[in-house]
Amino acid sequence: MSELICEGVTTHNLKNISVNFQLGQWIAITGVSGSGKSSLAFDTIYAESQRRFLETLGTYERQFLQGLPQGKFEKIENIPAAIALKQNNKSSDPRSVIATSCDIAEPLRNLFSFIMDSSCAFCGNSTKHHNVQDLTNYFHSEKNHLLLCAKLNVTNELSQKKFFQELLREGFTKIFLSENQKQMIEIEDLLAENTRIQTQNIYIVLDRLDKDIDDLELENRAESAWSLIKYSSKFSEIYSFLDKEKSSKNLIEKIFYVQPYCEVCNKVTTHIQSAHLDWQTTLGACPHCRGLGQVPILDENKIIPNSSLTIEENAIKLWSSETFQWMKNACILECKKRKIPTNISYEKLSKHHQNFIWKGDLSKTSKDFVSIEDFFEVLEQERYKSSSRILLARYRKYVLCQECLGKRLSKIGQNAQCFGKKYTSLFESEIHETLDWILSLEKHPKIFKKINQFLDIYHEVKNKLVLLCDLGLSNAHLFRRTRTLSGGEFQRVLLCRVIGNGLTDALYILDEPSVGLGAFEIPKLIQCLHRLKDLGNTILMVEHDLNLIAAADIVLELGPGGGAAGGFLLHRSEKEELVSAKFSENVKKRLLLESGKQNDFHGSFIEIHNFTALHCKNLNFKIPLEKLTVIAGPSGSGKTTLVSMGIEAALERYFETNKDNNLEENLDEKIGIYEKIILPKNFKEEYDIVFVDQKAGHRSITSTPATLFGCMDYLRKKFFEESKKLKQNYTMSDFSFNGDGGCSECGGKGTVQDDLFFLGQVEKLCQKCEGKRFEPKILEICYLSKNISQWLNLTIDEWLKKMGSLLPNVKPLLLAQKLGLGHLPMGIPTSQVSGGEAGRLRLCAQIGKTKHKIFCILDEPTRGLSEYDIGNLFLCLKELTENGHTIVVVEHHSIFQKHSDYCVTMGPGSGKDGGKIVRCDFTKEKII
Repeated sequence: MSELICEGVTTHNLKNISVNFQLGQWIAITGVSGSGKSSLAFDTIYAESQRRFLETLGTYERQFLQGLPQGKFEKIENIPAAIALKQNNKSSDPRSVIATSCDIAEPLRNLFSFIMDSSCAFCGNSTKHHNVQDLTNYFHSEKNHLLLCAKLNVTNELSQKKFFQELLREGFTKIFLSENQKQMIEIEDLLAENTRIQTQNIYIVLDRLDKDIDDLELENRAESAWSLIKYSSKFSEIYSFLDKEKSSKNLIEKIFYVQPYCEVCNKVTTHIQSAHLDWQTTLGACPHCRGLGQVPILDENKIIPNSSLTIEENAIKLWSSETFQWMKNACILECKKRKIPTNISYEKLSKHHQNFIWKGDLSKTSKDFVSIEDFFEVLEQERYKSSSRILLARYRKYVLCQECLGKRLSKIGQNAQCFGKKYTSLFESEIHETLDWILSLEKHPKIFKKINQFLDIYHEVKNKLVLLCDLGLSNAHLFRRTRTLSGGEFQRVLLCRVIGNGLTDALYILDEPSVGLGAFEIPKLIQCLHRLKDLGNTILMVEHDLNLIAAADIVLELGPGGGAAGGFLLHRSEKEELVSAKFSENVKKRLLLESGKQNDFHGSFIEIHNFTALHCKNLNFKIPLEKLTVIAGPSGSGKTTLVSMGIEAALERYFETNKDNNLEENLDEKIGIYEKIILPKNFKEEYDIVFVDQKAGHRSITSTPATLFGCMDYLRKKFFEESKKLKQNYTMSDFSFNGDGGCSECGGKGTVQDDLFFLGQVEKLCQKCEGKRFEPKILEICYLSKNISQWLNLTIDEWLKKMGSLLPNVKPLLLAQKLGLGHLPMGIPTSQVSGGEAGRLRLCAQIGKTKHKIFCILDEPTRGLSEYDIGNLFLCLKELTENGHTIVVVEHHSIFQKHSDYCVTMGPGSGKDGGKIVRCDFTKEKII
């Protein structure tokens, strides 16, 4: 097998490194944060593979691809087609579910529609349906004189007459009644006499067949009769009688259903088609919820979050802003006219008075007062405005659709069933149950015969379901929204999508596939990656987990530091001890010192009673203040649910309303149910709440360390002062890349995006500003011999050296340096940093801004960090708790589980096997 050769790579901070390895192997790239791992794997090797693919396109397509970012290198040879799995944020789209995220929805739909028997669209039962060959075979086998007819259904005299006139125009001439088959009635005579036939059993004569007709003519006449019925809406089946003029019998020999016929519904029906099973199309989606499974309604708790306030005190949050202050005043004026008190709390108003505020006076046709519901009706009519859509989203909640009960499909799609299983139940059942049903199909010869015609689709469905189960998602269901998944669960769904496509001889580039996985789940991931490699694929993996790295064939370690101090290939090893796995002596000593301390605690707790959300049921737990608490347990056991839907949601509601939450569970808003929350005295005044989730600070191209840390305002002020000295007519906004001074071509982003339709969106360097973000005239102004773009290109370390004594708030920069982020440029977009770096940046920004103690919740902060970086992060968090802050961490890493002050362990398993608190106590020994 050939070798992939990379020579002289200098992308970003890489220092002219060269690597080569045999294709078909598993290569792990590791090193400290910022050492150049992603620069080598994604920005060089993957970018070059993508560029070579795009070179195969035509001249017209390639003209749009000029300026795509490329790696810098001397030579790359033998690079195969590459597939990348990067760290992506979970989609907040309510249509995004596990089935769509792992690309199993479409093959499962196609498989089901292929193997499903012809089913009635109204009830889902099997239908009777023939074809012209059945009619021809019957003619060949029957040695009698036959009369071919079709039954008519006529209800009243007027329609009967018009009906017969149309039949006559179409070429039909004779009918007979079932009561007297020998008496043929001419349609012309019937119309001339203007008589009405009372019976419902009227048959139109299609053809007469003698038993002596030759085979060719028989087939032609069968085709002709079938076509007459098939393309006419007046008939649905063909009746074959024995011809009574040549036979004494009076029996219907055979019925041939040209159109589908349901015996249960006792009527002609239509078949369930594949399109009826797709909730993302107009034909298949539930018409009420449009395939969402939920419908939006006004949320009274958002519109009036604190009902203890009066209307004058802005109880109606909707009208508390300056924009809608006039509506609040109009409401107060109308209430006073009707003697509705506006100086008592909203909750003490009578039901009648509350209804008036919500609905207005329903007895009047014209309304002088715009009620809350009237206001939202106007917003609904103005949905074309982005401001209206934002307000609608802010004050609404989603509830279960009562038409489809969350099944997302229309009635026709809900009726689809095969082999005793409804189509919707495949998505609502747990994944292991769906897999069992798919495997059971192989045991039934009739169904498996159909499957043999579509083996590729069947194996794709089966393999992806097996992968989901192997990766620990067997207790989830395919309709579960991705926004409700934990970070580890979502990462495994993406792995299933990438690994389960069954490609061979490809290069898979994975960005930390172990993110969110516990120690017990890593062996399953290793098995899946070995299976992928055994298909002949090459795996290039950026990773920090030592167990996963040990399973690789080759390990490349970059370092020794981050940024300018990194980019060197330290060594290429095969399961040797890694440099980055060795903690510094200071880290080791400090951890040993901490583990030896006694955990006697006499401080305060936050307590939550009877918390319920998803698989967590009636949990009671407490969190100590001024300590480092870790929430541990297997992936999917309820850690993120406990933190985001429990602790965070309870504190947020208490800070807003001073009330407990005894409302219904809301998965989309991440709100659980709890009986009460107990907080220490003055907690609200002393603490600020900071929540850093796995979205890593909503990474965007307009967000940079300079803007997060508040340094951009200081920089703009200094440049504005310099411009005044030069008597330039500039404003503060001119020195913001988001403002007037931003490049007019790219809008101050430094890059432009082109939509290439089937190739998706590609990001290219702006040709006008060359990535500097500002207009050329702005770059002519200098402060301390540098223009604003050059200042933003300096790293955090360099800022501290040059401006540390000048900045009004240097605390976030010092903390960032301590957390190993000193190598990052101050102007780098957060969309370009790793997930671990983005999370630490946001943590530094939040701590730097607050003047109070913080109650900080971190969801897997070790994402993207090496062992050395994790040790430093742990020590920094411990130092924060010693200064009076409270840190709650959702984490799998053994350092946190062993050395944190307090541990809440969820489990014992995932999904429905989790959701319980296995342990809730101060840490005294290592938790496995």
